Amino acid sequence: MIAKIDNKTVVAESHELYVNLDYINKKINGTLNLKSLITDIPELKKYLKEAEQPLLISFSGTIPPDDFMAQPHQPLIFSWQININFQDKNFKVMLKTTLQHIKEGSTFSCRLNAMGKIFANEIGLNKIIPNIDNIIEIQFVQFILKV
Repeated sequence: MIAKIDNKTVVAESHELYVNLDYINKKINGTLNLKSLITDIPELKKYLKEAEQPLLISFSGTIPPDDFMAQPHQPLIFSWQININFQDKNFKVMLKTTLQHIKEGSTFSCRLNAMGKIFANEIGLNKIIPNIDNIIEIQFVQFILKV
């Protein structure tokens, strides 16, 4: 995640993103606990640690019905609409997404890259993190295990 707090660019990352892809119906579900974000900004660490309410984001969406299980396949590049749930709020976000086959992978079959923007006031992060700009850029990379 990249955002500005007090007009300073802040980068935060997590290694605890959970993503599940149902190969049959092409649905993806995932979760991320914002308390798992790693950053060099002490104030942000403090805000996240001291937040009283749970900071679990869950999301879901459906990817195109293309047969990406075929070996190999061309990269699928698509706009991916996901539904996000955070603290009893629900909203939709459009992500630019690429699903690319990994040649000769023994454990992983594909790499899923997604990026987009969310708005701090829409999800309520502006109430948790003072002086955060409204636009937050998000990006994630997730490897899809072979079945």
